[in-house]
Amino acid sequence: MTKKPDKERLYTKDVILVMAASFFFMFSNMFINTIINGYAQSLGATESFAGMIVGMMSLTSMFLRPIAGNLTDRFSKYALSLIGGIFIFIGIAGYVLTPNSQLLLLFRLLNGTGFVLCTVCMTTWLATLVPRAHVGQAMGFYGLMNALAMAVGPAVSINLYTRIGYKHTILIGCGAAVAMMLMVLFVSDHAVPQAKSQTRQKEKI
Repeated sequence: MTKKPDKERLYTKDVILVMAASFFFMFSNMFINTIINGYAQSLGATESFAGMIVGMMSLTSMFLRPIAGNLTDRFSKYALSLIGGIFIFIGIAGYVLTPNSQLLLLFRLLNGTGFVLCTVCMTTWLATLVPRAHVGQAMGFYGLMNALAMAVGPAVSINLYTRIGYKHTILIGCGAAVAMMLMVLFVSDHAVPQAKSQTRQKEKI
């Protein structure tokens, strides 16, 4: 049997890495979302303010998704995904370090910004990595990875925080963010927009 060229294969190294990265970034956020309300109240937040902290990620997504979509058409999805991962890491690490619920709201905003960047970039990045004939199949598996993360993350965090406490549990979310960035670092195709690539080629000529 002849081996298919990389351009015709669906599950290349890059595709698998992006799917793995999407699992880890979604896991880290779903993992934290389940316990953030209780954690906020443990830091002294009222029920209404804790609810505001929980909802901050959704508000961030609503306002920043159009901007993130525009950025993916202009800049490397590799770079934007890494920036998103850094924001997620800083946000989750900040949860552990913050002494009060007011700062928790700020770190929640950073976490939400990273979540928006990674959500938009990962989806569009994957679409550029697979053959057009298999985009639907790839998106199906991408959705499966996200659904798996959404199922596993909350189940694990609920079981852990009652045993080891909020802060030690949140550190696992930090680890997932680091794993996501490591996956992205090993992707070869950086998905630089074609218009930008063509401009650079003309400048070299």
